[in-house]
Amino acid sequence: MIRRPSFLAVPFLLALALAGCANPGPDARLAESAIVDGTRGGDPAVVWIYSRDSGGLCTGTLIEPRVVLTAKHCVQEPGADGPSSASAIIAGIGDRAGSGTTLRVQSVYTTPGSYRDDGRLSGLVGQDVAVLVLVSGVTDVEPIPVRRTPPDDLRGQTVTAIGFGQIPSGSSGTKYTATGSVTYVADDVIYVGSLICQGDSGGPMVTESREVAAVVSFGNGSCGSGQGGYNAIYNFLDLIDMAIEEGGGCVNDGAEVCDARDNDCNGAVDEGCTPIGGSCASDDICVGNHCRDTIAGRICTEPCDARRPELGCGEGFYCAREGAVSCGGFCVPRTGDASLANDRPCERDDECASFFCTDPGDGVRRCLTPCEGDSGMCLAGEACVAGPGSCGACVDADLVSGLRAGLGEPCGDAADCASGSCIDDGDARYCSRACDGEIGCPSGYHCRDAMCVRGTLGGIGETCVNNADCGSGTFCAVQGDRGWCTSLCGSAEQCPDGFACVAAGGVMVCAPEVGLVGDACATGTDCFSGVCGDAGVCTRECGVDAPCGPGFECRRGADGTSAACVAPRAETSGGGCAVGVGARPGVTPVLVLIALGTIVFARRRRRG
Repeated sequence: MIRRPSFLAVPFLLALALAGCANPGPDARLAESAIVDGTRGGDPAVVWIYSRDSGGLCTGTLIEPRVVLTAKHCVQEPGADGPSSASAIIAGIGDRAGSGTTLRVQSVYTTPGSYRDDGRLSGLVGQDVAVLVLVSGVTDVEPIPVRRTPPDDLRGQTVTAIGFGQIPSGSSGTKYTATGSVTYVADDVIYVGSLICQGDSGGPMVTESREVAAVVSFGNGSCGSGQGGYNAIYNFLDLIDMAIEEGGGCVNDGAEVCDARDNDCNGAVDEGCTPIGGSCASDDICVGNHCRDTIAGRICTEPCDARRPELGCGEGFYCAREGAVSCGGFCVPRTGDASLANDRPCERDDECASFFCTDPGDGVRRCLTPCEGDSGMCLAGEACVAGPGSCGACVDADLVSGLRAGLGEPCGDAADCASGSCIDDGDARYCSRACDGEIGCPSGYHCRDAMCVRGTLGGIGETCVNNADCGSGTFCAVQGDRGWCTSLCGSAEQCPDGFACVAAGGVMVCAPEVGLVGDACATGTDCFSGVCGDAGVCTRECGVDAPCGPGFECRRGADGTSAACVAPRAETSGGGCAVGVGARPGVTPVLVLIALGTIVFARRRRRG
C-alpha cells in the first residue's frame, strides 16, 4: 500500500515481481527513492517533481526548454484512467526540492491505461513513462536530449543516475548523482545494480553521450542492495515527440514528408505537399496525410465533425458527411454561397446556411440542420431523425413517427422517450435523462433535481428556477415568478452593466435595472440582452451553442435561419424576492426574503 507522505517525505511503494527476471520477493518496490553512494548535486537539467494528489516526490529531466520527462506513476494515481491535472503537479529547478525556480505545468501526458497496486504493478511495468509540458520555457539550463535508438546495446555500459530520493542514511529531497553499469535489458525494462533507493522515480538514465535512455521505475531489495528497473523510452518516442511539438520544439532534422510535422525543422510544416482541396492519389503527398474520395472528388483533406459542418475546416471549406448516418466527415471546398434557409429546396450542402442538404426520409431534399440522435442538438419543437450514436437532420417533430424521441424533444408521456423520462420544465414538456451533478448531460444541458434540463449553467442575468441552474460563484434570486442568476457584491462595480448592487435580507446582491429575457420592452436599451423582440418582449438569439435559460425555449424563426428565446408560459406578478445564497445541488438553500426597490422590477413580463 502506498504511504501518503508530506512534502519532501519519500513514500515507499508496492511489492512487485520483476518482468523478465526471477521473482525478487516482497522487497521489490517502485523506486521513489535516492541515489546510492552518490555525489551531492548534478546536472541542472534534472528537476524535482511533486504531486499534490499523492504527496510524493519524484525526479524528472528537462529534455526541451518546455518539456520534462518522468515516470507515469509520479503523475498518475493507481486505478486512475489518466494522469492528474496539470495544476496538481509542481516541478522545480535546483539541488534541493522546494528551493530554486518553480516550474508551472501546462499539460500532462502518460502512456495509455490505468495500473494497479496489486503487488505486481499490473499495467505499469514497461509502460512507466510520462511527459510534462511547461507553461513557459527554461532559458538558463541546457536540456538533456532523449536517446532515439533501441536500448539493446546498453548492456555493460556505464550510465549516470541522478535523483532527489532517499539516501541510505535516510534523508531525501537533495539531488545526488552516481554512476553504474547496465546489467540486463529486457524489452522495455533496463536493469542496473544497486544504484537507486526509495525516491528517484522518473529520474534519468543518462548515457555517456549525455542522452536520456530511460526513467527510473522500480527497485527491489533494501536501499543500497538489489537491482533497479528503468523504463526504456525508445518505444514511447511518439508520446514524447507530441509533447515536444506542443512545447514549440522540433523533433526531426531530416527530409520533409507530408505528415503534419516540421520534419526538417525549418519552421514550415509540409512545404511542397499538396494542400487541402488539391487532387491526390495517395496520403503521402497531402498536407496532413489524408487523401480521400469525397463529394468533391479524390482530394487532400482532413477529418472533421459533420455535426457542425461550419466549424473545423479552413476558410473556403466545410465539413461534408462521410456517410448517410455518419457523424464524421472530411473537409471539402465550398462552391455555393451558403445562403438558403432551412426547409428551402437544395441540391448541394454548400447552398445551405446550415451546410447540410438532405432528404430526411419524406422524399423532399432540402436544407436542414445536422444532428446526432438523442444528443439534444435540435431546437424546441424539432426532432432529430436518427438513432442514438448516428446522425441525421432536425425536422419538425410533428413529421416524425415510429422513432422514440431523444433528449430535449417533445413528448406526451414517458413512453414517447427513448430514455423513458418525459419531464415538465415550466410549461415545456420534453424528454430527459437521469444525471448526477455534472455527469450525464451533454453540451447545452445541465443537471437539476437529478434530471438533464435545457440550458447551460447561467451567469449573472440568466434566468433560473433554483441554484442548480447557476454557474460557479452565483446563485438564483427569485422575485415572484421571476428568477435570475446573481452573486454577492460590495459595490455596483462588481455587477455587470444594467445591474445594481442592492441590499437583500442582510446581504448585497446584483439585481437588474433593465429587463431580462421575457420582460416587457419598447426598445433594445430596455433589455439586458440589448434585443427587444417584435412582440415587445426582451429576448436574445439562441442556438446549440447558446441555449436559453430555464423557463424559455429556443425556437427557430420564420426565416428558417435565426432563432430566439421565447417564454412558453405567461408570467404573473409576485411579491417579495427569495434569494438562495451560495447553495449548490445537494445543499439546502438559504432563502432570504427581501424587498427590492420598485424601479428595479418595474417591468413585468408579457405573454410570449
